[in-house]
Amino acid sequence: MPRRTALLATIGILAVVAVAVRVLPGDADHRGRLAGSTTDAVPSVAAQASSGPAPATPTTSPPATGPGAPVGTGQTLAPGTSAPAAPPTTPASSSPPTSSAPDTASPSTAPATGTPAPLPAPSLDFVLSSFNVLGASHTTTTGKRPDMASGPVRAARAAELIRRDGADVVGFQELQAGQLTTLEAETDLDFYPGLSMRRQDSENSIGWRRQEWAPVELHTVRIPYFDGSPRAMPYVRLRSLSSGLEVWFGNFHNPADTATYHHQQRYRTEATSIEITLANRLRSTGIPVFFTGDMNERASYFCRFTARTGMVAARGGSHHGACRPGRPRAVDWVFGSPGVEFTGYREDRSHLVDITTDHPVLLARAHVEGPPPAD
Repeated sequence: MPRRTALLATIGILAVVAVAVRVLPGDADHRGRLAGSTTDAVPSVAAQASSGPAPATPTTSPPATGPGAPVGTGQTLAPGTSAPAAPPTTPASSSPPTSSAPDTASPSTAPATGTPAPLPAPSLDFVLSSFNVLGASHTTTTGKRPDMASGPVRAARAAELIRRDGADVVGFQELQAGQLTTLEAETDLDFYPGLSMRRQDSENSIGWRRQEWAPVELHTVRIPYFDGSPRAMPYVRLRSLSSGLEVWFGNFHNPADTATYHHQQRYRTEATSIEITLANRLRSTGIPVFFTGDMNERASYFCRFTARTGMVAARGGSHHGACRPGRPRAVDWVFGSPGVEFTGYREDRSHLVDITTDHPVLLARAHVEGPPPAD
């Protein structure tokens, strides 16, 4: 009996084992894993670390490789290695992740912490000319140069010279009314005083390109001319339309010794003193100052004028301790206040100039720097 009981117990155990084997799930997968399949699911530790939904169906893209590469469905582990924990999966939501760690902005999105670069100071470059056009009365049959063309004809040539040389501001001398009318018709210049005063006061007008400059202030000063007779001569404050910078321009004609008017030096000296006073007054405004003119003197005018104003000549020369004017050929001048820069200078003595006037045309390229923009 005991033997029969033991036999029945053994048969019962075997029956239970057989039933257990038949109901074990995933039989095919189980066989595959034993054969070394690479379709293992992510280990349970990775699933625990994920706060998102189950991973999507794996694609056929190549698996990531190298140390620390994430392990997931469709990726292959090297034989003999274990899978590291998979990184957390971001939920499919637009809400930012919640973390107790402080946010660290990437370099590409970090806000600027430095101060912005300062804006450059405004600057201005222009061509300034001093141009004695030889008054029309000098080329009539009774004038000193009857061999030259009439005033209006020569004024048309003057207009051509202004265009050719690219002058932006011009200080004229001897610009008589008929010549002024021609220049008004054939250039893009505005003039002061032009014909706004006595006809003879047009002779020393300042002209500027209207598309580049706007007048801010227009003035005249009385300068002694032949035998001390006063003439109204202009100084104007212009604003550059491109830069907004403002500049003072003055233009003068001091008396010469002629066959009719002798011993004019005393009046030239008096005129120089008035021009010095005006230059210093304009400089005190803090705005750049330029003077043009036929001063009817060479080195002597340079030395008197620069000694008492600090102005500099476009053609060069210096006055530091001693006066060194160089060797000026012309009695015509272009001066600028300290701080301006003359980047070019020439005296045009071309054929066109020779048949237009009895003076060279002075051309100075000037550079002006404005104050830095306010913060």
